[in-house]
Amino acid sequence: MTSNPVFSIALFMFLYAVGKMIAKKTSGIIAEALFLSVVYAAGFIFGIIPSNSLELTGIPAMMSAFGTMLLVTNLGTMIELARFIREWKTVVVCFGGLLVMSVLFCTVGIMFYGREYSLTAIAPVAGGIVATGIISAAAEEAGQLDFAAFASLICSLQTFVGVPASAYLMHKYCDSVVKSGDYSDHLTKESHFSIKFIKMPAALNEGSMMVFRLLLVTLLGQVISTASGGTLPAAVVVLVLGIIGTEIGFLEPQTLTRAGYMSFLLMGLILTLPHGFRTLTVESFGAMIVPLVFFLILGAIGLIIGGAIIGKILKVDMRLAASVSLSAMFGFPLTQIIVDNVVDSYDLDDETREKLREKVMPQMIIAGFTTVTVTSVALAGFVAPLIFK
Repeated sequence: MTSNPVFSIALFMFLYAVGKMIAKKTSGIIAEALFLSVVYAAGFIFGIIPSNSLELTGIPAMMSAFGTMLLVTNLGTMIELARFIREWKTVVVCFGGLLVMSVLFCTVGIMFYGREYSLTAIAPVAGGIVATGIISAAAEEAGQLDFAAFASLICSLQTFVGVPASAYLMHKYCDSVVKSGDYSDHLTKESHFSIKFIKMPAALNEGSMMVFRLLLVTLLGQVISTASGGTLPAAVVVLVLGIIGTEIGFLEPQTLTRAGYMSFLLMGLILTLPHGFRTLTVESFGAMIVPLVFFLILGAIGLIIGGAIIGKILKVDMRLAASVSLSAMFGFPLTQIIVDNVVDSYDLDDETREKLREKVMPQMIIAGFTTVTVTSVALAGFVAPLIFK
């Protein structure tokens, strides 16, 4: 196959489009990231696709230079603090699940597979593509390309463990709700507060100007991280600054989406996953299979145990708590799809079905956002500098 930049990006875009169609047909169970990972891993291993195919596009270099950090800052613009306060129990349950999972990885995981495998696995299991991108970049910088591939494999395959386990637990919880007939919302009314004191003029809310402000915040975060000598990881700092910037009005909510850049950068981030497979061989891939399965199962166990324990303490049904904790392994939109599929499986009238949906949907949506969007990125930011030291 010809090593040509235009041909390489054309091939990727075709496969990306096919992957999105498959994801839609399978309700997100087989995500485009998984499809691309399988195709490129096989292509690289058997020499069908040149190992420099994705590198020729220039996109991995762009994502490493600024794309990933810009996406992390943008995540901060997507966080509504009022919603997190309203769902504080769900947030704490998710933290508990991730804490137990991390402890298991740092003890049992290290005991069986060593420090590098265990620390590499934490952030991908705790979240999604952004966290995986941070870990993969750290592995590449350290010259540990096999671990970059391992992180990408975990990110690609974890839905096959997390989704069925979460759906089963959610079904069990909903069974008890339907049986009791108690569809009341456990939450108080949503709180509304604002600390916004900056109002940008219309001229500064044009797409490129919004992204410019986002880049300024990203730059500030990197400067602060550098000034701290790396004690404050850049990913964590820019995420926090993104939240603050949005709350005070300097940044617009969901900046990249509103500016029209989100789809391109997200595609670029997804491209970096199969890029991590370019040095895979049959032997190295085979060596990863057992630890891959081990960490996916151990991760699910840790999330279930941690979520259930915190749920018990906070008087949240343990089945619901374990289900929302597992959202770390798939995130949105699968959080919504699971709830819809479970709720729609009951023979209820429309009004009752909607009450059941409203009872469980907010927890799952906030859970996915807490784990995949916020905590996993923070974990990746702290863990990435430590893995290969």
